[in-house]
Amino acid sequence: MPFFPRRATPHPHQACRSVLQKAVRRGHVELTRQTAHHLLAAGDTAWLRQRVGVIVFEECWPLAADLDWGPAPAAIVERLVRVAAAVKVKDATGLGSLAYALTKGKESVLAYEWAARHVERVAAAIREPSAFWSWARERAADERGRAVVEAARQAYRRGGWPWDQAFMLAAACLAVSEDAPAAQRAAPVRAEFPFWVALDRHTPRGKLVLREVARREGFNLSQLRWTSFYFEGARTNEAVPSAWWDAEVEWRLRQVGLDPVSGREFWDRARPAVEAALAGEAAALREHVLAPAPCPAPGARPGAGRRGARALALLQERRGAREQRQATIAAAGQLAQRGGRGRDPVRWAREKRAG
Repeated sequence: MPFFPRRATPHPHQACRSVLQKAVRRGHVELTRQTAHHLLAAGDTAWLRQRVGVIVFEECWPLAADLDWGPAPAAIVERLVRVAAAVKVKDATGLGSLAYALTKGKESVLAYEWAARHVERVAAAIREPSAFWSWARERAADERGRAVVEAARQAYRRGGWPWDQAFMLAAACLAVSEDAPAAQRAAPVRAEFPFWVALDRHTPRGKLVLREVARREGFNLSQLRWTSFYFEGARTNEAVPSAWWDAEVEWRLRQVGLDPVSGREFWDRARPAVEAALAGEAAALREHVLAPAPCPAPGARPGAGRRGARALALLQERRGAREQRQATIAAAGQLAQRGGRGRDPVRWAREKRAG
């Protein structure tokens, strides 16, 4: 389902990626910078280059008109830092999410009559993006609007999940339908970053903990997943009021039998158990992300040493599996001479050993 132009690293730091996105969202500027450099050192440049466009349009789409969209790692880090420092504008996220839901047959999103025209337009753009980009480039009336449309088009071409690409289409639609507002700088964040929030439903450990807490505490799992996202994972440092974002939150929570008030109450009850279950992993994640990076050898590319170590480990793993498979087949052949002719020798050997 993803449309990545290049593969990211074979064993990506998934929790570290989540730290980056939550740090940007919550306005932790220095942690954003440090985590971005951490991922670059780990060789995750391809993912960063693709993901930064999603983060810009998801968190503060008007800022797209002001950024240096160069491919250099320093420019990527600077874009992320600029988004972290900005007041968030979630209109494109809300509109894009509703439009994506409509393409999946969720016509109840059209119940928001004030939003229906834009939702249908972006849904049509998801289905026929080429025609939409031609329309948007022709309709952009001023320099700022044209800059947003072009940045969105380029980010869209870099790929991503379809719902992420919907944010870029939504931003372009908004840029030609209304004036793109100027991005604002947010007040500095003084609070310490809660690393446990990065271990959310998008990470293996987060998924497991949510299932465990739901089972142990008797929570509805779907309600737990969505409330943990909207009331914790999606929290921002500072945001412009957005009817689009509010509509998306309200609509999504209705799908699991909640509304914004009851959803908040649900998460307030569930949050302590989730946080406690993730405390140990959160401490380890903090230490991992904030640990000083080792100095690379002169002339080495960022992440080259770690990529080499991963490649060597993968080679050794494959070699060990191959040797084990060959040994099993040889043993099976010997055992087959004693009986069990006509049966699969590998399965027969395993059954004999198990017995």
